[in-house]
Amino acid sequence: MKFFKQSAAFVLGFLLMAGSVLAQGNPMQQKMQQTQPDSISDEELKKFAAVTSEVNEKIDAEIVSLLADKEMDPERFQEIMMKQRNPQTDSADVSEQEQKTVDEIQPKLMKVQQKEIMNAMENNGLQPQRFQAIVKALQSNPEVVKRYQKITQEQQQQNGQN
Repeated sequence: MKFFKQSAAFVLGFLLMAGSVLAQGNPMQQKMQQTQPDSISDEELKKFAAVTSEVNEKIDAEIVSLLADKEMDPERFQEIMMKQRNPQTDSADVSEQEQKTVDEIQPKLMKVQQKEIMNAMENNGLQPQRFQAIVKALQSNPEVVKRYQKITQEQQQQNGQN
């Protein structure tokens, strides 16, 4: 259970990367959709949070399944991924076998993630263009990040009470 809570930030990072991948799929839409971060409504942030939550659950399950097949501890996988994203991270060296496992799992996760993001967007009524606009806003606008964090905290509190 500890892994799942720690992996939320990791999976959100994956989602932000996937948002970029989705945008690359249709450059014409990307040019047409020059949404200002200020135009991101709280309702859209709630939908985005629902998408990320839904995808987090499915990706966590997929990670655990893939890692069990490769006999790698989920926390070690997360540590290696964090080290790749930030080489200054203070963690143990990565063995050749661990790196091979990570290299095999990453493309599978990205494929599953893209599928799950598309399904979750459809389930939550969020268009791909708006998803991408929110990703861009979260990457570049601290005010949108604060609003998003507040919304996710409220959702976590509500889920904890239910």
